[in-house]
Amino acid sequence: MKTLRLLLGDQLNSQHSWFDEVNPDVVYVMAEMRQETDYVKHHIQKVVAFFLSMRNFASHLKSKKHQLVYFE
Repeated sequence: MKTLRLLLGDQLNSQHSWFDEVNPDVVYVMAEMRQETDYVKHHIQKVVAFFLSMRNFASHLKSKKHQLVYFE
């Protein structure tokens, strides 16, 4: 049985216990959602930094061999 874990853009903590070990039965999902940019007015640099942080965190998880599905 697989476990699906959703990671939101404000939950990018590599020190979280979830990441202590790689488990082939755990799949992480991250998604860049347009709704994150629209619920209030944000400066474009903030939006870019937010999504870039998500992409960098996804890259970090992949480098540690965690299973990750990432939607840009």
